[in-house]
Order: sequence, then structure tokens, then C-alpha cells
Amino acid sequence: MNNQIFQYNGNPITFQIGKATMVNATQMAKPFSKRPAKWLELPTTKEFIAELKAIRKSDRLVEAINGIGTWFHEDVALEFARWLSPQFAIWCNDRIKELMRYGMTATTQTIDSILADPDNAIKILVALKEERSKVTALENQLNFQAPKIEYANNILLSENTYTTTEIAKGLNISACKLNRILSKKGVLCQQQGQWVLSPAYQIKGYMTTKSLSYNRKNGRISSMFTSVWTEAGKTFIYKLINSIENTIFASVES
Repeated sequence: MNNQIFQYNGNPITFQIGKATMVNATQMAKPFSKRPAKWLELPTTKEFIAELKAIRKSDRLVEAINGIGTWFHEDVALEFARWLSPQFAIWCNDRIKELMRYGMTATTQTIDSILADPDNAIKILVALKEERSKVTALENQLNFQAPKIEYANNILLSENTYTTTEIAKGLNISACKLNRILSKKGVLCQQQGQWVLSPAYQIKGYMTTKSLSYNRKNGRISSMFTSVWTEAGKTFIYKLINSIENTIFASVES
């Protein structure tokens, strides 16, 4: 076991580092003039600890040691810290993260230890550099993917629908020609005289059904269901036609 003691607003708080980090809850509560026992009596606290015990499969979540005080497992300590003060909870969370990643936190004792053991300081700095490199790489990846993710979400969440005629018009071809192209590429097939998506494409969300109203000869209004293309379907068709055109141009140029 290794103890780390650091100051919060002039009050010492002890972290005990082992397989799991234990925190002196009595010391945590002192700056706020509160006691751990009061928090442990709350129904919400009892429910939280019971659930945590079942998940962590550990009985070493709360320990009372005579003359030293009450100790909380790190998960319990963070929940207790939120009850004491949101700002204090964030501060505790940061210290626990440092202890888990580097086995140390920036206390006076740690600084003295680094000065006394330069080799240990190098190991800590290398670990810190590697961690920051991972974070930077992840941030760069997210920034690179953000426009693509936003574009994909806009397509998937769009409620716009289009008829084959509307899409064909945007491509400067007839609806019949578009249907023939999609049939040749295996996207569409005919069932009972109607163009429908081939089985391989039915799960991709390219088409949906839409209710259309129309006037009958007797003046009554009726409705019918028809298949229309979704935003994702329209995007797919445009990409497919563009790919076909590029292939044709490439063969002509060669």
C-alpha cells in the first residue's frame, strides 16, 4: 500500500493506493463541516453502494478504522464528493485519474520524490507524453471525421423523399432510363409489374412508402401507397451514376 497525502484548502486528505484507491472520507468531509455517517444514512447512498457492490463484486467499499476515520473506495468517494461540493468532486476526480495513470499526483511529496529520483521523473514524464500524444491523436481524428459524421447524420435523419422522376430529372435522364440502369446494376427488380428494391438493398433504407391522396372520378378523395426514395437513396443513386460516368470517360480517354 502507498499513501498519498495532499492539501485541499489547507486540509490534508489521504489517498491509499493499492488494487483500488481508497480515500479518507473523514478528511474529505472536514472542510465542509460534514460527516460521512450522515451521507451513508441516505436511502440513495444505500442503493448506490448496494448496486456498486454487486457490479464490483467487492465488500471493500466502506471501511471504518478506529483512530483513523472512515475510508471510501474511489467510486464511493467520488459520489460522496459530489454530495459535499461539485467543485471538490471534480478536483477529486482529477487526482484519482492521475493516480491511476501515473501512480502519482502533483503534491509537495511527489515533487520532492521527483527531485530525489530523476530516473523516476523521466518515467513519469514519458508516460505523460504518451498519454497526451494519444489524446492529441484522438482529437485530430475526431476533428477530421466531424464533417463526414455531420453529413452522414443529415442524410440519415432527413425526412425528405423523392420520386424516381424527380431524381432522374436532376440527372438529366428519364425515369425509365434510370430504372433500367438501376435494374442492370442489380439495385431494382420487377415484381408484378412494379419496380422494387432487390433483396440485397432492402435493408439499406434507400426507399420508403408514402401515402398519396388523389381525386376519384366521383369526386371522392382516396389515398394510395407508393414507394419513394429517401435522402440516403438519392445520395446512393447520384454516386452510382457518377461512378458509371467516370468509368465511361476513363474508357474513352484510354
